[in-house]
Amino acid sequence: MTPAFQVGDIVVDQITGEIGLLMERYLLSKGMSSDVLQIWVWNVYWVGKDIDSESRMTVWTEFGLQNIIKTGTYILYQNI
Repeated sequence: MTPAFQVGDIVVDQITGEIGLLMERYLLSKGMSSDVLQIWVWNVYWVGKDIDSESRMTVWTEFGLQNIIKTGTYILYQNI
């Protein structure tokens, strides 16, 4: 089952122990939200002892986040 993300969800990298907070979802592609080629992305704010200030905010495609969670590299804690 594909997780449905929402603002405030937390992902934990099982390899590094870093924690990411999903901050904002937006449409990256220029098509409409009903376009079959739409690309949704998330701004993720990371915390961890080895993250420098320039690497704290990253952009992940929703598809990429779904796949890395399915593989077990990241664990998702949903904001209920």
